[in-house]
Amino acid sequence: MLVANFAAARQPGEDLVIDESMVPFRGRLKFRQYIPGKAHKYGVKLFKVCDSVGYTYNVKVYAGKEDRQYEDVATSVVMQLMDGYLDAGRTLCTDNFYTSVPLTRELLKRKTHLVGTVRTNRKMLPADVTGAKLKVGETVARQSSDGIVIQKWRDRRDVLTLSTKHDDTMVTVSRRRATVLKPAMVVYYNHNKQGIDVSDQMASYHSRLRRSIRWYHKVIVEILLGTAVVNALVLCNERRSAEGRTIMSVTQFRE
Repeated sequence: MLVANFAAARQPGEDLVIDESMVPFRGRLKFRQYIPGKAHKYGVKLFKVCDSVGYTYNVKVYAGKEDRQYEDVATSVVMQLMDGYLDAGRTLCTDNFYTSVPLTRELLKRKTHLVGTVRTNRKMLPADVTGAKLKVGETVARQSSDGIVIQKWRDRRDVLTLSTKHDDTMVTVSRRRATVLKPAMVVYYNHNKQGIDVSDQMASYHSRLRRSIRWYHKVIVEILLGTAVVNALVLCNERRSAEGRTIMSVTQFRE
């Protein structure tokens, strides 16, 4: 019901992003996850579709192994979450957990672009790109016959990206007191990937989560008083901006 209301209240633009959020939970649970890079390392994993302003359109609870239409979990999750948003020329941003050549080809069949970071050990990647030894600022790229571009760029470390929307163009970006050249797909990815982080950050302010022995209490409180409130704030501020009024902070909106 909540997801249906999220989707009905706002129509997404061209750019969407998929990532996971964690609802903290340390009790006994078969599908409890451990993700060391998250602020809350243990908990229930939520897959979310957001846009760059932090509005969430779809949420899926990861509940362990399930019957899936595609070979790997990541492709199945992406295609399920994007149901209803395909075949419209949109662009999806994903991190290296999801990005792969098979997923890219599935999305291209549905008229959807993909831009994301990719792991070097993924199948079907050109070996002369993944194995290239680069100096700082150097880049190498290859394009497949169906328009998939794999680009490797050396910054402080190697950055491997995939895109069906960009070529290997480099653009000038300001960094502190200097300017540097970055691949256009990296700049695009960094700009749009922030959607999940913005949503999680706003939901974390004045969190209503409390200790509980039941995981579903935590999940529903997070979605009702976190995700749904942030979505309502985005809609409210869009209306206020259109009317020339000052936008509200998440604290004011909660009050």
